[in-house]
Amino acid sequence: MNDMKWAWVLFVAASLAVLIRMAMWFLPSPAARHSEKVVAAAEATSAVTPPAEAPAAPAAPAAPAWPDEAEERTDWLPPPAPLEPLRLEAPPAEPAPPPEEFHFRRTRWGMTLDEVRAAEPGEPLRESDRGLLYAVTTLDLPSLLTYSFVQGRLVRARLAFSDPAGRDIPPLSVAQAQRRFLYLRGQLRSRYGEPLQGTTHLPRDVSDLRRRAQKQDELAKQYDAEIAEAEQRLRKQRAVQEARFADWPNRAEVVARGLASLERDLRDLRAWKQEATEEALKSRQSIQQHQVADSARPLVATMTARWPFARGLHDIEIKLDFRSAAPRLDIRYEGTQTLPDFWQIDEL
Repeated sequence: MNDMKWAWVLFVAASLAVLIRMAMWFLPSPAARHSEKVVAAAEATSAVTPPAEAPAAPAAPAAPAWPDEAEERTDWLPPPAPLEPLRLEAPPAEPAPPPEEFHFRRTRWGMTLDEVRAAEPGEPLRESDRGLLYAVTTLDLPSLLTYSFVQGRLVRARLAFSDPAGRDIPPLSVAQAQRRFLYLRGQLRSRYGEPLQGTTHLPRDVSDLRRRAQKQDELAKQYDAEIAEAEQRLRKQRAVQEARFADWPNRAEVVARGLASLERDLRDLRAWKQEATEEALKSRQSIQQHQVADSARPLVATMTARWPFARGLHDIEIKLDFRSAAPRLDIRYEGTQTLPDFWQIDEL
């Protein structure tokens, strides 16, 4: 009985398993049924609402027109350019007059004396057939302007910024001369470029020291001769005094009194010789010191700056000279043989 029950149970279980398997094959799953419902709802909605128009795709660029089509189309022409405003042009200006043909101030090299006198304002201080001298102001500095002529033609000009005599313009001190030299050299450099510069040195003046030493040597020799004579006189006088007062009890005292003046003169002569010798020695020592200073710190005699053939017009030289009692500061211009047609007015 028990075996029959278990067999029946197994048969029923196998039958149920077969039925479930067959049901899974032929019946849709819940997920499939749900998706079918969603699709059916979407189709119903699309049937009620008309679809929105899709955005138009960008048009493809048109193919270039053939030659026969270009005549009919006008869109290929570029847009017309905007019109520019009408401009009223000023009438052309008249050409400027040509510049005056001046080489230095208002003169030209080769001018006659009368032409230079007419070109230079003011009356000359002094004049001759070979030159004209004017008192002028150059770059706000008082100066003497000298024009020199050869065979009646202007060939040279000189600007002097110091008058040692103080007759026409005041003299310059060493410091003033140095400052003005540097200023004028800078002005000329800005116009004509870098110059050729030179400096000469002057040994310190020892002529007075040499004369003093020589004089003291001569005095010492003269004192030697006088000392020798004074000694000889003293010896003779001593012999005379000792012979005269040989019997006197106070002979030594009397002889000393008689020879006192001669001995005093002899002492003075020896002292003066010593002073002369010492002065000569001091002078020689000063000469040696000056020579050492010349080697270490030489004195400047002259300072020059030159612009040869400056701008094809002239040779220019500025010179500062310390050799005289008062320094001299000059600028010299000398016309060249080949000259251009013109140049601008220039104080320097």
